[in-house]
Amino acid sequence: MKPAPEPVRVMLVWCPHWPVLAARMIHGVPAEAPMALVAKGAVVACSSTARDEGIRPGDRLRQAQHRCPDLVVLQHDLDAEQRAFEPILRAMADVVPSVHLVRPGVAAVRAGGAARFYGSEVRAAQELQVAVRRAHPDGAPEVRVAVADGLFAAEQAAYQGVAVVPPGGSPGLLADLPVTVIAEAAGDPKMANVLRRMGIRTIGALAGLPREQVLDRFGAAGLRAHQLACGLDAPILNPRTAPDELAARIVLDEPTDAIEVIVSECGSAVEQLSARINDGSLVCTGIRIITHHEPGPRETAGEIHEREWRHPWHLGSREILDRVQWQLTDLGKSKHRPITLVEIAATELDAAVQHSQGLWGDRPDDHVLHTLTGLQHRLGYDAVLVGSVVGGRMLHERQSFSPFGQATPDRAVRRLEQPWPDTVPGPAPSVVFREAQAMRVLTERGTPLSISDRGVLTGMPTTAEWPGRPSSRITAWAGPWPVNGRWWRRAKTNQKPLHRFQLVDDQQRAWLVLHAAGEWWAEARYD
Repeated sequence: MKPAPEPVRVMLVWCPHWPVLAARMIHGVPAEAPMALVAKGAVVACSSTARDEGIRPGDRLRQAQHRCPDLVVLQHDLDAEQRAFEPILRAMADVVPSVHLVRPGVAAVRAGGAARFYGSEVRAAQELQVAVRRAHPDGAPEVRVAVADGLFAAEQAAYQGVAVVPPGGSPGLLADLPVTVIAEAAGDPKMANVLRRMGIRTIGALAGLPREQVLDRFGAAGLRAHQLACGLDAPILNPRTAPDELAARIVLDEPTDAIEVIVSECGSAVEQLSARINDGSLVCTGIRIITHHEPGPRETAGEIHEREWRHPWHLGSREILDRVQWQLTDLGKSKHRPITLVEIAATELDAAVQHSQGLWGDRPDDHVLHTLTGLQHRLGYDAVLVGSVVGGRMLHERQSFSPFGQATPDRAVRRLEQPWPDTVPGPAPSVVFREAQAMRVLTERGTPLSISDRGVLTGMPTTAEWPGRPSSRITAWAGPWPVNGRWWRRAKTNQKPLHRFQLVDDQQRAWLVLHAAGEWWAEARYD
């Protein structure tokens, strides 16, 4: 077996509760408000006020909302957390070069060069901590800097509040920690269960085992865990290179909320951004617009509002400025402080050759684009809509409308390939009413037609009546078909069974109608 490499002295910076801090900055959530970040229906991180209400990471969302009805729920966005961490990474690079990003909220550098430059590891850690505090919008009162042998030990030292672990002292620091910590770091969480069944519950006990036996029993993950337990961590710290982002940063001379002034200030920067995209033979199909607002009298940093924009074709300078204007218009509907900075970044880029037009073109005519965009400027961005079909049980659930110029829902959102019980078979109706229209269906005796709980008709459908319109004679019909979706909800709310019918009247119009508890509605029409 090859000897383990010498441990590397690592200086690590940790911002506790960074996901919560980043979400507060991005969404402007008050510090005293209970907040939880969720992913896949479970709580990923939560604020201290939410913890006081009994909420913990791993709780289901519904359980957390039951414990705290006032809980502010936000989706966990790892990309947004990393963007919010960028100013701190730049501040660290100004003090010590070659910063390694571990994850948003945690970054590391090699301690050797920094200690030689500043005179000691303690002095270098202090300089790094001051720089990070200054870079954080709220002063970052809980920034911790720890120095130890290896990245793993340095991170555990930061969690325990230990500033400097002397060379060779990492095994003693880690000895009393549970093996679950090191099993996750080694990439095999299941290894912790096996170790506990063997009576090995701490990292110190694992370090006392012969390395060859650990390797034979657990393979490469066991070898990695044993090296970490012995303090023999030689991590590869990849220097973070600032990405060559296609972005524009517009600093306003004076804070303002005048939309025309802000759009005018953005004009030149957007033109340059569009030119850089074109020079790279690229096409931009998505952008992110971030507005920074002036802080209040008692605030150290202002609110940050962020929005993603996607386009079905490509975004030129005119289209980007349109979206800046629309975002500012939507922002003006709520109270906010004047804007001091606007950031525009290209988030989705494709090779221009992939968007070259075919023989007949692949986008609407320029005259159509100009007309519809002009209507959006007059009536509002969301006043001109484009429809698309999505998955759903009821017909009104299968309609999705998005503003013109915005990318239509992708396959994952549309969910057309999934099975949808109770959907209408065969050709879809050509007209689906936004709200079902009330009507009556009569039998041959002129009495209202009804359906029993067992789906049995009380007569033959003969006449269809509409409020304010002449009645029609029914010439053909099919059904009824029960709609059984979400039966558990109807049981709780004591709703009556729902059935579908297809009717054809004497004017050769076909209707899709619904029946429940003796009442009838027209859901759609076939033309």
